[in-house]
Amino acid sequence: MAKEKKKKSTFWADFKAFISRGNIVDLAVAVVVGAAFTAIVNSVVNDIIKPLIALLVGGNFSELVVELRPEVYEIVEGVKVVTEEAITLNYGNLIMAILTFLIDAFVIFTVIRLFRSAQAKMKEGADALKAKMSKHEENAEETAAQAEAVAEEAAAPAAPAEPAKPSVEELLAEIRDLLREGKNAEAAAMAEEEKKN
Repeated sequence: MAKEKKKKSTFWADFKAFISRGNIVDLAVAVVVGAAFTAIVNSVVNDIIKPLIALLVGGNFSELVVELRPEVYEIVEGVKVVTEEAITLNYGNLIMAILTFLIDAFVIFTVIRLFRSAQAKMKEGADALKAKMSKHEENAEETAAQAEAVAEEAAAPAAPAEPAKPSVEELLAEIRDLLREGKNAEAAAMAEEEKKN
């Protein structure tokens, strides 16, 4: 008994999961819309196209037939009684079925093409938005990195300033002065040596 209850609950749970699946709901909607669409197409064919073709043909379109065997009838007391029905090829009905199919196919093709075009535009828009968002995120990351570098520089202790480097003229003047001092020292040393001698 416990197993049977478990099987029933599993069956119903599976059935509920099957019914609530998106594909089943989409299929049900498609069937309902398809039935309504078929009624519209049949109305277009029967109420608009058939009368126009009948006008061109000169009669009812369903009357376009090829008679293979004529009907056999007898006249009894002034009334026509058919004893054998006529055998006919109803090519007018076949042409109308083909026209209905072609109209259905054309309308479905048009709807699907519009839908795919809208989907492609939506995808392009989504891709452009993603690219823009990723570019914005990259810029935000770059700005954050720059701000972090500036903060690190501000937080770091200031390094002692290097002495200003002398210009070329200053260096040449210093060399000249050193050479003069060297000559003067040499002259002084020579003078002292001469005094000693």
